[in-house]
Amino acid sequence: MRGLNRSIVISAIRERGTLSRADLVRFTSISPASVSAIVSDLMEEGLVREEGRVSSDVGRPGRLVRFADDVLFLGCDLASAEGFRVGLMRLSGELVESRVLAVPAPVPSTERVARILADYVVEVTSRSAPGRIVGAGIGVPGVVNPTTGHVQLARLLGWEDAEFGELLSDCLRIPVSVDNDVAFSLAAEVDRGAATKARDAVLLTFAEGVGGAVLLDGKIYRGRGVAGRAGYMVTDASGADGVYHGFGMLEGKLFELVTEDAGRDGIDAALYARQTARLIHQLGRSRGTVEFSEDISSQLVRTIAAAVASSIALLDPEVVLLSGWIELGGQAMLDRVVEQVSRLVPSMPEMQFSSLGDDRVVIGAALAARRKTLADVRVVEAAI
Repeated sequence: MRGLNRSIVISAIRERGTLSRADLVRFTSISPASVSAIVSDLMEEGLVREEGRVSSDVGRPGRLVRFADDVLFLGCDLASAEGFRVGLMRLSGELVESRVLAVPAPVPSTERVARILADYVVEVTSRSAPGRIVGAGIGVPGVVNPTTGHVQLARLLGWEDAEFGELLSDCLRIPVSVDNDVAFSLAAEVDRGAATKARDAVLLTFAEGVGGAVLLDGKIYRGRGVAGRAGYMVTDASGADGVYHGFGMLEGKLFELVTEDAGRDGIDAALYARQTARLIHQLGRSRGTVEFSEDISSQLVRTIAAAVASSIALLDPEVVLLSGWIELGGQAMLDRVVEQVSRLVPSMPEMQFSSLGDDRVVIGAALAARRKTLADVRVVEAAI
């Protein structure tokens, strides 16, 4: 009960900004003694501060309670095409910094990633601003146990059976949340993006591979642990006998189509290790713009539409979001996909591109760090 009341008090402060303890009692219906104890705990942990005074009709003037401006949460996207994208979020949810950390070649080990992030934490805490990092969230492109941070498989990073969450927590010495990057993206869209009013939503992302996440009844759906692996959706079973084993039918088909188009420009797709986004980037450099040949574009649209239609038919979501390299095709590409999907399903949900841009994973990861840290706060004050 104490933990639930604490969560209610924190939510009230987040929603209303600055308010007195009497206001908290009124807004939360929690007893004055419990509110006072919770606020005292939050002050001791450095999460809230009291300032000024507010007049009261009864008793002495009360002091105003507000979030501490210097408390920060680190969010990180390990699948960013440019490097490791990191961001800093305040308790209020405001993103105050977003940047990309260079990634050394070859792809770094879990230990090296932990060290890179630890160095960034040291850099932040050594500044006069913006503040103290008290928790971190890391989005991994792969199969992750969000409870333990264990990475079962992250093909893009070359990781398998890695105890990443425990390693990172030991290295950073703050609470750490590790999850699939697309799950974090969808959580961010639910918090402040294109799915804020949805109880049921689907996000499909097209990057180095194809990923997905599902929101059912207001919660990220996990299945037995790997729900949302959209790259394995079957859009055409002809000739499928194990051709895409370990790669995924949908993911393999899309890479195959882009490979065919790139070959017309003399680009050797074998150099891109089945990473579709990298191949598309090279195709764009070759042509001066990311534009597919019309026959390939039509096949891409049909293939993506088939995957979207299957998701709609099975889950009946209120919102379907698309992100990644498909956004390079702009509204014209989205309109073609929507038109094709509308022919395949009896009832259309809202469909649009992700609304949070390159920071969506960072935001979702920082939000997860905030949730976890508020229950277990250990502030990083000095160099690691």
